[in-house]
Amino acid sequence: MNPAQNRKRMCEVMFEKYKFQGVFVAIQAVLTLYAQGLITGVVVDSGDGVTHVIPVYEGFSLPHLARRLYVAGRDVTRYLTKLLHLRGYAFNRSADFETVRQIKEKLCYVAYDTPMESRLAQETTVLVETYTLPDGRVIRVGPERYQAPEALFKPSLVDLEHAGMADQVFGCIQQAHIDTRPAFYSHIVLSGGSSMYPGLPSRLEKEIKQLYLDVCTYDPHRH
Repeated sequence: MNPAQNRKRMCEVMFEKYKFQGVFVAIQAVLTLYAQGLITGVVVDSGDGVTHVIPVYEGFSLPHLARRLYVAGRDVTRYLTKLLHLRGYAFNRSADFETVRQIKEKLCYVAYDTPMESRLAQETTVLVETYTLPDGRVIRVGPERYQAPEALFKPSLVDLEHAGMADQVFGCIQQAHIDTRPAFYSHIVLSGGSSMYPGLPSRLEKEIKQLYLDVCTYDPHRH
């Protein structure tokens, strides 16, 4: 995914400035699969600024099938800031962004069943957790814990007209050659800091299965 010009410049610096004897530039998605003992699969790499979906077959990435989703950790943090503001907690300074990021990393999770979580939030207090701010104040965080990461699956929540993470993975695999799809569906590997939310793997699996079933059961002759 790194542009050729960037790689060329990097090698130039390595050889001419630092006098390296040799340089090998590897694709991160391929190394992620290698770390799992795999050579074929789909890597969903979600970091701070962007989420990539990259298929790799027999150790070679397939850039023509790669997908990019401009929703990642930074957007989830901003959205959590907005949700907390609606609850009455103001985080306006630049230093507050780091505080909200820490709240996100400690308390947020991905809901497996969003309507169920919504009912729990309305009818009970089981979702409410407390967090002590650097100045000693204690805040209460409830449904915001699952609402913020929901932006990864519904980018419209952060005003982006993109397909969500599950749709991107499904679309990527469906565009691959039909003979390679079973291997891709069998090996979907998550990487990056924004893939570490509790509940994200099971939610992603659930949505991809539902998208697949919707395609399998669709009959265009019904209408």
